[in-house]
Amino acid sequence: MVKRSSLLISGLFILNFGKNMSRSMSLCLLSNRALLRRRITLAGLYTGRCPLKAERGYAAYQFKQPKTFYYPDRKQEAERKSGVATEQAQRQPEDGGKPKDFYYKVLGVGKYATSKEIRNAYLMLAKRYHPDKMSSGRSLKHFQEISNAYHILTDENKRLEYDQLGGVKDEKAFLEQATVNPTILGQRLDEAKKLQAETDANDEINNLKQLKGKSFELSLSFEEAANGCKKRVNIRYLRKCGKCGGKSQLMTHREVGKEPCRRCNGAGKVTKRTVTFTAEKTCEHCKGKGFINRRDCEPCGNRGFIASGVEVLVKVPPGSKDGDVITIQNPNTQERVNYRLVVERSDYFRRDGLNVHSDKLITISQAILGGSFTVRGLHEPVEIRVDPGTQTNSEIIIKSKGIRCENGVGNHVVTLKVFIPTKLSMKQRLLILSLAQAEDPIFERQNLKDK
Repeated sequence: MVKRSSLLISGLFILNFGKNMSRSMSLCLLSNRALLRRRITLAGLYTGRCPLKAERGYAAYQFKQPKTFYYPDRKQEAERKSGVATEQAQRQPEDGGKPKDFYYKVLGVGKYATSKEIRNAYLMLAKRYHPDKMSSGRSLKHFQEISNAYHILTDENKRLEYDQLGGVKDEKAFLEQATVNPTILGQRLDEAKKLQAETDANDEINNLKQLKGKSFELSLSFEEAANGCKKRVNIRYLRKCGKCGGKSQLMTHREVGKEPCRRCNGAGKVTKRTVTFTAEKTCEHCKGKGFINRRDCEPCGNRGFIASGVEVLVKVPPGSKDGDVITIQNPNTQERVNYRLVVERSDYFRRDGLNVHSDKLITISQAILGGSFTVRGLHEPVEIRVDPGTQTNSEIIIKSKGIRCENGVGNHVVTLKVFIPTKLSMKQRLLILSLAQAEDPIFERQNLKDK
């Protein structure tokens, strides 16, 4: 019996073991089949059919066919590439891919800048980056960009085209015609400066001739006019030229001393040639006239006079008023020049003859109780005494503290102003109410009688 039970147990064990083995083998087979399918799929050869069914007539794999490559003629390919490059170059703007507002940024102006603003910016930058001052290649390139921006933005048609399209058609040819060589530009700037200097000198001389015998203005503050002071003034006047003695203006109009200029051979212009360009400029020897007058006077410019100036110390007497005239003598020419005094108004003082008036603000308690206060004086701080019960607009006269001059000495009159506050704290309001309750009723009856 025992043997049968052991045999039965062993048989059941073998049966279960066989079932488990078959199940594990089937799982292993399925896993191997899935792995094979995944590998075939990754290789791109799986067709969706099971590889094990290939023997039944199904296609198991699909192989890629090799592609055929066409090798064109090298000459034709080179021509095609050159044509594409030419077309791309034509489509691109001539500015080499610069931003649309590049020229505005170069000059440092906005898109809606006026012609005057563009011109001022150009002159300032042209002086700064001129090749004579900065000889580096980078500064020369920047100077060229500044010049290009100026010529394009000052031309109305080119500026409109640049704003709309971001570039200018035939920009290179346009700039070659418009751009001025830096050396020539520098010469023109120098000539303009000389012409401006001569114009300013002529204007100054004409103004001095017109102002001869007229009075000038001398500004003073209230304290300077009241106390007197010393001021330095620069007297402008005309003096004779030391070289020609004032005769060149008459002698240059004669034909006696004229002869052709040897530097320009009477042409008035000098040609300057270099390796890169040829330029013409005005002859500096004859200043473009073509001839030289031996009687020309360079210091005075054939005017006979030279504008000059001398500094003189002016003494303003104490007590001077607005409109007074002070006569000053020129130490070089012994001529007398009149200066009319213009006295500024003071925010603190008021003048009445030799007396000086000012205001002093006090509080209600100070007006009731009185006290001593310091006020600003004309010469020095002054202490005043306020009596108890002082009313508003009361005047305190300080003797001999006004204007001191040859005609006498004035007084300083201080007007007291009682300040009435518009906003009170609770404590101040209670104190005022208690003061109102303690007031004498006689004051109230007196007001009724006045009515």
